[in-house]
Parts: sequence; C-alpha cells; structure tokens
Amino acid sequence: MLPYKAIYIEKHKTLIASDIHLGKVGHFRNAGIAIPGGLAEADLISLDKIIKELEVNELFVLGDMFHSGVNYDVRLFDAWRDVHHSLDINLVKGNHDVMSDEIYNHFEIRLHKKYFLWNRFLFTHKPLDESVQLNGCDYVFCGHVHPGVRLTGKAKQTLSLPCFHFTEKQCILPAFGEFTGKHIIKPNGRDRVFVVAKSENEYIVLKVD
Repeated sequence: MLPYKAIYIEKHKTLIASDIHLGKVGHFRNAGIAIPGGLAEADLISLDKIIKELEVNELFVLGDMFHSGVNYDVRLFDAWRDVHHSLDINLVKGNHDVMSDEIYNHFEIRLHKKYFLWNRFLFTHKPLDESVQLNGCDYVFCGHVHPGVRLTGKAKQTLSLPCFHFTEKQCILPAFGEFTGKHIIKPNGRDRVFVVAKSENEYIVLKVD
C-alpha cells in the first residue's frame, strides 16, 4: 500500500489505483462552480512521483479514471500520456467513464467493461456482495465506494481519513483523486483497515485497530 492511495505489486512492477476522476474539476468549472486550481494537476503529479520512485510498467485503474466528457483536465492527461507513452494502462470501466471508446483508444488505454482476471486477482469497479462465491480467483480488488473512517480522539475531536478496506474476499481501495469525497465505512471485527494520514508533512499508511 502506498501513501498515494494506490497499491504497488513489486514482483510484477504493477500499480493499482481507483477513482482518479480526471476531468471532475473541469466538469464542475464548466457548470459555473468555482473550484480551486491545481487539483487536476495534483493527481497527475502524484502518478509522476510513483513512476519516478518505483519501477512501474503497468497501471490498472479500477474504474472512474475519468469523470465526464473531454475538457481541459482531460487534455492535460493527453500531454501526460505523451510523456509516459510506454506505460501499459488497463481500465475496468466505472460509472463515470463515459467517453467514447475512440478517445480511450487514442490514449492507448485497454478497456475492460466489468471485470478483469489478472494472476488470480479479480479487478472490478464496484465491490462484490460478500456472499458471492469466488470461482477462478483468489481475491478481489475494487473501488467505487471511496472508503474512509472517522477517528475520535480522547477530547472527542474527530478526523475523517481515506482508507484501504480489506475484507475476507476483497480490498476496496481509497479514491486516488484529490477532488473526491469519502464514504465512512463501519468495518466488522474481521476486517483490516489502513488509513492514509499526514505526519510531519509526509503522508503515511497506518493500520487502524
């Protein structure tokens, strides 16, 4: 797990992320809603940092890589893709990935409509019902929920943080994108939860007991 809210599988030089929502800032601005600048660039800068710090040959996005149609933010990605043209990108389409297939082809993004089975891991966008029997795979990686937890201090102060939520059958990744909300989850006693927190101007991943 990376503090950039993604998972890196070193053996395969593969990065897994979900819910980047590129174009969301532009979508709201086009609707006349004032949004702070730099948010769209921040997500691409984070991807840059990961690629520079780690050896990444392949990127899997578990849905909602983009948020809407083509706008300025998506054009920023076009320039970013030119720099990282050798990166193999796979996308399991999410409910916000609504652009035409021709645009994804232009970006050289390999599309998967609902699921993709990779090394006995099942990649999908929406979490599966825990009662579903898994056949042909060992574990599920998904997104969509934007999971987070609310922590309460001794003085009853609260803090909401994005998290990785591991259940018996699946891992729900936090939203990679900066301009996304959080859905506060209520894990059971068997689940494992890891939050992304800031410590001394540096983001870290911490287990929540």
